[in-house]
Amino acid sequence: MARRPPEAIPVRRGPSGRRGPRLIPRYVYIPTWGLHDEPAEVDTAHQKLESSRVRLQFALNVAGSALAASALVHLVRYLLLVVNRDRPLPEFLIVASDWLTIFVGVVAFLGFVLATLAFMRWVLELRADTYAAAGLVDPRRPGWVAALAGLPLVNLIGAPLVVQEVAVHRVGQDPALDADLVGRRLRKLWVAWVVVNVAAGAAIIARLVAWRSDSLQTGANAMVMVIVSAAVSAAFAFWMARRVRTLFDAAAAAPVPTRRWVAVG
Repeated sequence: MARRPPEAIPVRRGPSGRRGPRLIPRYVYIPTWGLHDEPAEVDTAHQKLESSRVRLQFALNVAGSALAASALVHLVRYLLLVVNRDRPLPEFLIVASDWLTIFVGVVAFLGFVLATLAFMRWVLELRADTYAAAGLVDPRRPGWVAALAGLPLVNLIGAPLVVQEVAVHRVGQDPALDADLVGRRLRKLWVAWVVVNVAAGAAIIARLVAWRSDSLQTGANAMVMVIVSAAVSAAFAFWMARRVRTLFDAAAAAPVPTRRWVAVG
């Protein structure tokens, strides 16, 4: 058995000189062990993206409503022209329809401008949020992105390009995202956008031809093209307003059936 030598054994100390009840420990401050509420880091880029998405949905709904009203007013105008071929109409009705057609046309154009600006802003915030989450810097300048996403005809190719670059990074960051599903969503959006532009271009050409022609039939045909273009554009605006939220969402899980069929032998 190993023992310490006597000189290595510490000398026992007697009780302290203070006698009586011990003092109750107290604190000059309120102890907060483990009660610190660290403020969560605010993701500014994500908040800006959500705000721009909400504004884009609002602008698309406004533009869709204006375009639907324009299609309806032009349809009424077309019916009045058809009736006026066989019987004369009151002068005030013709003048009212003229001014109403001009008014809804201007409102529809302003709605288109509002939706285009909101879409440009949403694309900029989408790219900023995506590249910030990846720890990268957007290789494209904001001015170029805005031009590619907002300029008419240019955005037929530019908008899918800048959004596809976002899709590549988002699919890489989120394993729950299906690349094929996101690709199909973007292709549907691009095809619908092409159809809208083709219809709008046909309506503009028909209008220009009608202004240079004195034929009533040519004017009526141009009116039909305007009605079709406005209706198609309104449908696209409402459809896109619903798709913006789920464009980069994961696929919804299959619903669990509440009834199970069992084979009886």
